Amino acid sequence: MVWANKGARVLSRPDPAGRRCYERWHGGSGPCGDCPAARSVQSGRAESARITSPDGRHWDVRTVPVKREEWGIEGVIEVASDVTERVALQAEAIRAGHLASIGELSAGVAHEINSPINGIINYAQILCNKGAPDSPERDIAGRILKEGDRIADIVRGLLSFARDREEEKRPASIESILSEALLLTRAQTKKEGIALLTAVPSDLPGIVANPQQIQQVFMNLISNARYALNQKYPGAHDDKILEIRGERIVVDGGKRVRLTFRDTGTGIPAEMIDKVVEPFFSTKPSGRGTGLGLSICNGIVCDHGGTLGIESVEGEFTSVTVDFPART
Repeated sequence: MVWANKGARVLSRPDPAGRRCYERWHGGSGPCGDCPAARSVQSGRAESARITSPDGRHWDVRTVPVKREEWGIEGVIEVASDVTERVALQAEAIRAGHLASIGELSAGVAHEINSPINGIINYAQILCNKGAPDSPERDIAGRILKEGDRIADIVRGLLSFARDREEEKRPASIESILSEALLLTRAQTKKEGIALLTAVPSDLPGIVANPQQIQQVFMNLISNARYALNQKYPGAHDDKILEIRGERIVVDGGKRVRLTFRDTGTGIPAEMIDKVVEPFFSTKPSGRGTGLGLSICNGIVCDHGGTLGIESVEGEFTSVTVDFPART
C-alpha cells in the first residue's frame, strides 16, 4: 500500500503506508478473500469490495493500482468509506418490510378468528342461560365464555395495533393505551416468569395522542425490560420484576401524566446512559437489536410534547419515565 485516506487509516491503524493491508487490519499472513488490492494488482484496474473490520464496522473499500512504466504496478492507493450506518438502515428497512408483511398477515388472521370466536361466545352464553344455577354444565359454559372473551380481547388488541398509524392525534386515556399493550405482552411475560406489577390509576388525566404510536412506545419499553430481566434471570426468580406505575405530576407549573417502567434487570452502564436514545446505538449483542427502538420511542414522545428519561444502575435496575402533557 502506498497511500491511504483517513478512513483506511482508521481501519489499518497508524502509518499504513508500505505495509500489506491484511497485516495491519487482521494480523494475517496472506490476502483476505476477495481482496480488492490483490485484484487491482492482477487486473491493473480499479477494484472495490465491502469489508467488515474486527470491531464490526462496515467499509466500502476502493483500490487503484499505481503504475510505473519501467516497473509495472508498484502498489495500490486505497480509499475506505465507513458505511456502517447505511448498512444498518438497509437492514432495518428490510426488517421493517418483513414486519409489515407479518403485521398484515396477523391482521388478516385476526379478522378470520373474529367470526368463529363470536360464534363460540354466543353459543356459550346460550348454554349459560339454559343451565341450572350451580350445575357443572353452567360452570363449564361460563369457563368457555370467559376464555372466549379473553381471545376476543386479544383479537381486538391486534386489530387496533394494526390500524393505520397516520391518524390524527385525539383525546385518549393513557391507562387504556397501556392496557392494550399489556394485553398483547402479558402472556409472554408470564411465560418468562416475570412478575408484572401495575399501579396505574384509572382516573389519570387524559392526553392528546396518536394511540397506536404511544402503544408502540409502551410495547418497546416492555420488550426492553423483558430482555434485561431474561439476561439477568434466565429462569424464574423472585426478583424478576417489571413494575409500571402511573401518576400525576406538575412540571414548571404544567400538569403532566407520568408512566414509569422499572425493571430489576441487567441495568445500563453509566457511560452509556446518555447514548441509548441515539440512532443505531444498542446495548444488545449484534443481531439482537438495531439501536433504533429507543431512538424512535424518544422521537414519538417528543412529537407528543412529552419527555423520556432514563435512570439506571448497572446490575441492579433500569427506570424509564415517560411524561405527557395532561389534557386540559
